[in-house]
Amino acid sequence: MLHVSLRDLSPELILASTNVVDDVEHCMKADTSVHLTEQRVGHRRFVAGTLDDVLTGRIDIPADQPVVFSPFGLGALDLVLAKYVYDSVAAAGGLHTVPGFFHDVSRYG
Repeated sequence: MLHVSLRDLSPELILASTNVVDDVEHCMKADTSVHLTEQRVGHRRFVAGTLDDVLTGRIDIPADQPVVFSPFGLGALDLVLAKYVYDSVAAAGGLHTVPGFFHDVSRYG
């Protein structure tokens, strides 16, 4: 489950799942579902690891229970929305360049 709404999963559901986050510290604030779970149980051991842990094989995702991915600091929704806007403007023929917008492009390779 891609958990993007911050607070709609109960601590019981979080505890019954394998939990993966983008950044543990970032997710454990602002009363997110995982933060509320941490407050209830007094620890973070219910977090299996981070997206980096999954991608690098440091943790295995079990097939016998739900998996919840909480990407609160990842900006995934921002990227999806930006791609949608870009594609919509491109399809309508409305893309334009802004000369000089990036004043020093050589600095970034």
